[in-house]
Amino acid sequence: MKLIQKTSRTYLLLSAIIFVLSGVMLYFVLTSVMNNRLDQQLLYHKALVAKIIKYDYDFTLFEEPEELTEAENKLYPRDTIIYKDTLIFHAIEDVVGAEEYEKYRQLTSYETLQGKRYKIVTRNSLGRNQDFVSIITLSTIIIILLLLTGLLILNTQIAKQIWKPFYTNLDRLKNFSIQDQNAIQLEPSNVEEFKELNSSLKSLTQKLQSDFNNLKEFSENASHEMQTPLAIMQSKIELLLQSTDVTKEQSEELQSIYQAGNRLSKLNKTLLLLAKVENQQFSAKKEISLKEIIERQLENYEDFIANKNIKITTELSDDTIITNSVLADTLISNLLSNAIKHNILNGSIDITHVRDILIFSNTGLPLDQNPENLFTRFKKASTLKDSLGLGLAIVKKICEVNDWQISYSYQDNTHQISILFRT
Repeated sequence: MKLIQKTSRTYLLLSAIIFVLSGVMLYFVLTSVMNNRLDQQLLYHKALVAKIIKYDYDFTLFEEPEELTEAENKLYPRDTIIYKDTLIFHAIEDVVGAEEYEKYRQLTSYETLQGKRYKIVTRNSLGRNQDFVSIITLSTIIIILLLLTGLLILNTQIAKQIWKPFYTNLDRLKNFSIQDQNAIQLEPSNVEEFKELNSSLKSLTQKLQSDFNNLKEFSENASHEMQTPLAIMQSKIELLLQSTDVTKEQSEELQSIYQAGNRLSKLNKTLLLLAKVENQQFSAKKEISLKEIIERQLENYEDFIANKNIKITTELSDDTIITNSVLADTLISNLLSNAIKHNILNGSIDITHVRDILIFSNTGLPLDQNPENLFTRFKKASTLKDSLGLGLAIVKKICEVNDWQISYSYQDNTHQISILFRT
């Protein structure tokens, strides 16, 4: 849930609670005010009746008052005034034979007038008052609802306008690449918190770019500087191996050193390639024909394939993918190299590329480790001396930077690696 929606819902909930409480309070306040007004009218009519009795006027507007019975005299020995609501049953106007109860406000007064005890009852209908209260309450509710709706819409629009720079900067941050040499351009805002956020983001992205460039430069320099002494060491060993003064034992030791140097040189180049892939230095993309790359790589590995007498079967479509050409070459080369290295004599390799899926299948012995570690660095699936345990790790990383899905399975003495280009 977005922050704007959450705050708006919170305001709406609080407003609804206040609205309900205000509506109930308004109804009772209006009812109380109207009842007080009626009570004053009833009291006035009672006083008028009492005045008529006191001065012995004719009852032209009121019914004759009743004298109190003995029971009422005992119950109300002193002058008493009682207010209450009551229901009176009467016929409905203009409807023959229809009757209903109507609510009245009633004042009952027990008092002594001209030496006699009288019971004076005055009533006034509450129907009009209730209609009046209902109309006022309903009108107020409608006004408050319109006000709340207007405030909610206005608050949402104001919030969107205030938060617009934040969402703009968020989109720019999502599209920001650490490889960009230019500093990130953020939308300015006059809100103090957004100003601080922009300042922090600029400092953070600049530091990330600086660290990335330093790491990139270090990797390239380290690789270059390591290759030079390794090349010198290997050339010196080759000279020593060609010397006639070297004994058999010394020759074996020199060959071991030479092989270790070759392995170290290969490891250095592979780690550098892996670092470049992780840092997304291969950003240029174009349409690539996997069919052409696979056919070219099969020619390159022709001697290795013949050495193990491996049968190659291919089913390659002309479909293309969008990626970097170097990464595509590396992907196919590593998959093919892995399928050859971990194959058996007189084995087979099946390569299929149809639409959005690439499948490499090769015969081989079962894994002696957890398949989940197959794409982990330095986790080798065999004990081959020339295996670094980085080939499939590079394949996995190439798939990650391109948002491809890679999977592995083993069935019927056949290893299968599948890559789905459409996620």
